[in-house]
Amino acid sequence: MLARITTLGAALLLVATPAASQDRGTVEFGGFATGTSFDSSLNMNGSFGAGGRVGIFLAPWLSLEFDGQGSTATRTLGLRDVNVGMVHARVTAIPFTVGPASLLVGVGVNDFDTNFHLSYGVHGLIGAKFALTDAVSLRVDGIQDRMSMGGGANRTLQVGLSYYRHAPSTTVTQVVTRDVPAPAAQQRPDSVSAAETARLRAIEAEHNRMLAANARSDADALTMAEVIHFAHDSSELSSAARTILDSKVRIFRSDPEMRIVITGYASQPGTAEYNMALGLRRAEATRAYLVSQGVAGSRVQIATRGQNELVIDGPGERADAANRRGEFRLLVADPGQ
Repeated sequence: MLARITTLGAALLLVATPAASQDRGTVEFGGFATGTSFDSSLNMNGSFGAGGRVGIFLAPWLSLEFDGQGSTATRTLGLRDVNVGMVHARVTAIPFTVGPASLLVGVGVNDFDTNFHLSYGVHGLIGAKFALTDAVSLRVDGIQDRMSMGGGANRTLQVGLSYYRHAPSTTVTQVVTRDVPAPAAQQRPDSVSAAETARLRAIEAEHNRMLAANARSDADALTMAEVIHFAHDSSELSSAARTILDSKVRIFRSDPEMRIVITGYASQPGTAEYNMALGLRRAEATRAYLVSQGVAGSRVQIATRGQNELVIDGPGERADAANRRGEFRLLVADPGQ
């Protein structure tokens, strides 16, 4: 039998694939056939049986293993057959590996149990495994048990397959960056570009200069400078805001050359993108109301500043209320425009 096992192992060495490293945390599950010869003091003939193994790798070359096996043995002197159970716990090392083949050496403790004899002891293991794939190996082990009671020794040969459940691996990726020109920033639909911001500021500056030079009266100047306010997180015009707009519509109608720039603002709570969009909705709501009152839509431009250029620094309840505004910027055009 030993010659057959040796021949099979040599053949597998020729066709097996290289063994994968058993990293720390890899779990081994094995099943095997077993044959045992018992110490003569037990009056037992040899037996054949089967067993299973489980182990965990503490390092690529060291594992902690447990196996159990059962068999039925005949006895000498005409005694009845007995069931035999053996359990092993050991530390197994892999001194070296050559290609798909690895040498195994282990030591540990064991338990030997029959219906007439119970003994504990120590054992040694020498064996080999041959990788068939990165997850399956053929394994052959020879074990000698030394019993504490009776001083005898049992010898066992185990032949079977082992399956390795590899521990999850961690992949570290190194990213090498090069100096590459950054792509042009994409303009969000609810934001104002730098060029648009500069254009609106120029309109506002011109408006302030021309408004001061062309104001018909102090009362009209105060009317046009009056700011409307919105409720928190709202773009709906209140009755007070409509009243203020109605007073401005009279002046708009009296000067058809006048162009109107409506800038919507919002208070600080919320993200910059959200406040930019909210300011735009407030400006659009104001423009819609002016058009409904007879002001030509082509005369009205809208913009938004979100939470920028706040009237009162915030946050704070008073500051937030003051910044929820729809402010009118009026440009009195030259006759030729």
